[in-house]
Amino acid sequence: MHPTIARYASTRDLLASASQQQHRLRLIDAWRPVADLPALEQAAFSMELAAHLPPPAGPAAALRTRLVWQCTLRADPDVAGPANHRFQETARRILAATGIAAEGDPASCRWALLRVGDHEARLVAPLARPDGTIVDTGRDRSLALAVCQLAESRSTGTSRTRAAVAGTALRRTGVLPAPSPVVTAAARAGRRP
Repeated sequence: MHPTIARYASTRDLLASASQQQHRLRLIDAWRPVADLPALEQAAFSMELAAHLPPPAGPAAALRTRLVWQCTLRADPDVAGPANHRFQETARRILAATGIAAEGDPASCRWALLRVGDHEARLVAPLARPDGTIVDTGRDRSLALAVCQLAESRSTGTSRTRAAVAGTALRRTGVLPAPSPVVTAAARAGRRP
């Protein structure tokens, strides 16, 4: 899976952009059991997700803050679409890694996972916790990518990325020189040579 992160000013904006897709949205997971959530009516669903967002000081402030986080998960279109549980597991790991929602933590942000077609799911989370604090998502892109790469390597049974394998093969053929012992020691110590 490949993650793409975007930010929106409101859940209404997000769902309006998602509804322009040709596929019907299906709610497959959320911060609480999906059976307890209302049917996917855009207005009601948007209001429920945004219930804990702090009111913006004005329209300009809402556009600047963009407190609604979305991570689009796309699977390889050349293979059969993954089952819902694969999207659910990956989404929950991304939420935990980014600090948006830890498993079983009632003080975490509200979130929902929407399935769009066979190869895509959208993870949506307003970044305000129920107590009003805002989540810092400074490294969300790199963390989401790491979670997706780990999930992919587990599903395919490989333990190394393609780039790492290619680098090792090139080093064996002499195309890439092996790093010097000074550079290796400096890297391990966390300083420049």
